[in-house]
Amino acid sequence: MAVQCQPQGVIQVIEVARSAVKRGDNLHLLIVEESNNDAESLANALRNEGHQIQFRHGSTASDIEAALNGQHPDIVLCGSGAAIPSHSEVITLLLRHESTAPVIAIVDKASEADAVAAQKAGISCLISYDQPDHLQLAFNREVAVLSLQRNLDSFKDALLGSEARCHALIENSSDAVAYIHDGMHVYANRPYMDLFAIESREEIEGIPVLDMVSEAHRDTFRGFLKGYIENRADADSLDIDCLNPAGEVFQCSMELSQATMEGEPCTQIVIRVNATNTELEKRIETLSRLDTLTGLTNRQHFMQLLEECISEQDSTGDHRSLIYITLDNFKVIREEYGIATSDSLLCDIARLLEDNCGDKDCLSRFGDSSFTLLHYDNDEEKTLALGETLLHRIAGHVTEVNSHAITTTGSIGCCAISNNLYDAQKIISYADMACEVARSSGGNQIHNHSAIVDEQMAQENEPEWDNIIRTTIKEERFYLAFQPIVSLKGDTRQRYEVLLRVIDEAGHTILPGQFLSIAEKTGLGAEIDHWIIRTALQKLADLRAHHNKALFHIKLSGSTLADNGLPAWIKEQLEENHLDSEGVVFEIPERTAIDDLKNAMTFVKSMKNMHFRIAFEHYGHSDQPQLLKHVPVDILKIDGALISGLPGNKDNQSRVMSILELAREHGKETIAECVDDAGSLAQLWQFGVDYIQGNFVQEPSKELEYDFEGEIA
Repeated sequence: MAVQCQPQGVIQVIEVARSAVKRGDNLHLLIVEESNNDAESLANALRNEGHQIQFRHGSTASDIEAALNGQHPDIVLCGSGAAIPSHSEVITLLLRHESTAPVIAIVDKASEADAVAAQKAGISCLISYDQPDHLQLAFNREVAVLSLQRNLDSFKDALLGSEARCHALIENSSDAVAYIHDGMHVYANRPYMDLFAIESREEIEGIPVLDMVSEAHRDTFRGFLKGYIENRADADSLDIDCLNPAGEVFQCSMELSQATMEGEPCTQIVIRVNATNTELEKRIETLSRLDTLTGLTNRQHFMQLLEECISEQDSTGDHRSLIYITLDNFKVIREEYGIATSDSLLCDIARLLEDNCGDKDCLSRFGDSSFTLLHYDNDEEKTLALGETLLHRIAGHVTEVNSHAITTTGSIGCCAISNNLYDAQKIISYADMACEVARSSGGNQIHNHSAIVDEQMAQENEPEWDNIIRTTIKEERFYLAFQPIVSLKGDTRQRYEVLLRVIDEAGHTILPGQFLSIAEKTGLGAEIDHWIIRTALQKLADLRAHHNKALFHIKLSGSTLADNGLPAWIKEQLEENHLDSEGVVFEIPERTAIDDLKNAMTFVKSMKNMHFRIAFEHYGHSDQPQLLKHVPVDILKIDGALISGLPGNKDNQSRVMSILELAREHGKETIAECVDDAGSLAQLWQFGVDYIQGNFVQEPSKELEYDFEGEIA
């Protein structure tokens, strides 16, 4: 009698095994038999059931050793005979090589006693040669277990990836956050340690959380924590008095939620202080204006100061310029030396810049590796002279960290704040554009906004720009840049926004915001879009040839949307490049869809019939939720104007949460664009945004080089 496997759930096991085969899982077998023909016969019997099998044959101990020194097998089929190693010898060899592959042993005849002894020896199943159905059942069970294990490993990897992303967010959060296990601290971020005047992370590890609670409230907190753990609640909060090292009691709100640390369950604590005295209020207000890493003015407060400067300049007569500074090779430094060292570099550069600013100037950390300087002078020559000085100082400075001597260079863009320029976001954008020109031209350079924007543009000289654009198209001075779109929920597929860049006659980069509006007015928008689509699909085809499954997001202008022949042309381009629709998402501006609803509906319907996915770009200002019923896009890309400075803007937070609620209601994915700081990233992660895009993740680049399986730093 052949035995042999536990019959419980056999049907489900077979179905799981078959589904694994359908997913294309390739099974690697080690078959121990006297001859290769016998091994091939076993493999063919399993292949006939639909399994995708590769196998190595072994008839001696040395054969098995050689097989185990290579790729470990998924399953071992072990025959019997005097000329081949015994089942126990095979088990011993597997253990020696730390292989966990299950062993299905095949014998001439198997009794129940033989089966029990085999299982005690570590054999998964004992099968008789004359029972092929039992062999198939045993094999299907092991395939199912293998598939489940692979899924479990994948889930574990995804969990660890999510944990790493969460940890990166918490590290950069302005909220005081700690992790506790069994009532003891195992981690705390910098704001938490600052709140309790703790210098190092080593110092807080192992300190009871009760030590942070006032004596009068310890029993209350002890009961609250016990109740939370026993009830397994997702989240809970408590107003409580905490205690700082000076013995001062302060009121706060303490929120508890479930978390993991290095794969182990623990409890996350978020503390928000309820200021009750003037001194504490001042301290909190001051901290809210500062970047937690460098101590400089943070992005949110800088934008407030810039807006105040603009509104007051007519009455005060003060003249200022905005200087935008980016470190050229910061990403390379972070990848080579790590986050801690690159953070030390940022702090060092921040002090250097601070030392070279005027007393009235305001310096901020504006992005991950960028700084902004509000300078008390809008004289072009003086501003450029200051910029040159800063470039020289950065390039000549050496940061020493852990025996490493690190140098970097900077790129600077300048924009004068004139009486006819009242938009803070536009001023930032102009200075950023100028900085991008400096960086893309090789770095360690400075550009002034007025030097890169033609007088024709400032005067809206459309005929001149029409000529410039036509010449640019003719001379093929366009190129594509790519910016990663990164999942906050563990999706590691490569996604990139396709962005257009232009090289002017002097070799400088012009950003599309400087000319696309003119191109639209002069009827050249569609021609530019055709170039972008054609070039992007050619790039995608090249990636596919190298087994890269990246996905491109391609923007379309309003004039292109009105072209009824566009879907057919896109289909031709796909066929020419041997592509399908899976690799492309087309983006259309929400405003364009509202202004030209009929063409938007027609276009989306046509593209849906070709199985393309469509996104609304710059979404969030229409207050027309019914638009999604008429134009059924798949993705809502939240406008960057709602994302910039998100932590400090309650109105924008409310608007973003409303968009996310609408997206969930209609089954749409969400992307937040223009994510340029850690605070906004943390807020978006907390809100449940699916994907993010912005310079905090990575600036646009000609190369598709982002590590989608790494942490968001």
